[in-house]
Amino acid sequence: MVKKVHGIKHLAKNRIGFLGVASKNKRAAWPVYALLSGILPGLALAEQSPPLNIAPASNWSVLVSPYLWGASLNGNMKLAGKKHKIDMPFSEIASHLDSVFMGNIELTNHRWGGYLDVVHVDTDQNEQVLGQAFNLAVRQTTVAAGGFYRAYEYELPGTTVFGEARHIALDPVVGVRWTKIGASVKNKPYGIRMNKEARWTDPFLGARLSIDLSTRWNWATLVELGGMDTGGKKSSNINTYLGYRAVVGNFPVIFRLGYRSLKQRYTSTDFTGHTFKYDIRQSGPVAGLTVRF
Repeated sequence: MVKKVHGIKHLAKNRIGFLGVASKNKRAAWPVYALLSGILPGLALAEQSPPLNIAPASNWSVLVSPYLWGASLNGNMKLAGKKHKIDMPFSEIASHLDSVFMGNIELTNHRWGGYLDVVHVDTDQNEQVLGQAFNLAVRQTTVAAGGFYRAYEYELPGTTVFGEARHIALDPVVGVRWTKIGASVKNKPYGIRMNKEARWTDPFLGARLSIDLSTRWNWATLVELGGMDTGGKKSSNINTYLGYRAVVGNFPVIFRLGYRSLKQRYTSTDFTGHTFKYDIRQSGPVAGLTVRF
């Protein structure tokens, strides 16, 4: 539960920026059940069967990757001249989660490619402020679009269970990240409604490294650094995963478990002279899978 606060705006400032992947709310819990229902039987099937060799993918492939990110929030936020410390564990965030979507889609021919990564989270909660009931809704959307090129590839002995040569590969990445954060506070009996929204675009450069550890196991890391266009925007995104290859329903699938850290800093001043500053790190474990078509 939220500690006693001294005003509605204070409450909104300390609740903006929620991110999570599970909830007591049944509407938000279904992605967890869906992902686990695919991961657990798939891993069991892979362990019970010998390694499978399938024909390599066609020239162009589509990779679809739903995932769950159990992120906590740490940092500072400044709104209307007041600065607030943000320190929210994932367990607290999840208790207020209303809906969530997290996923990545990639198009590649193993030399060139592009990807789109989307994280959208809605939280909703009811709180008591000065003896009055208020509803607080927070929405956060982050969309990253990037392109990459296979700059370096070293072939390793053997092949993967997908019938492809094992390798070490390095891909430079260039892209842009769009972020939108909004919060609303409502009190129906008194007709009170307040809204705050911020959005910005942040270009980034980076690289991703992929190493085939064995016929089934793979390790991959993505690093993105943004904020080259202005001193008011800085960002860093680091993803690292351990992947396990399997063939499920005749589809090549990689089950992934790893860690993600996204740090964003954004500063702007509105027409009244008030400064909005968002300096937050979202970090935590990630579980997901990649299906290749």
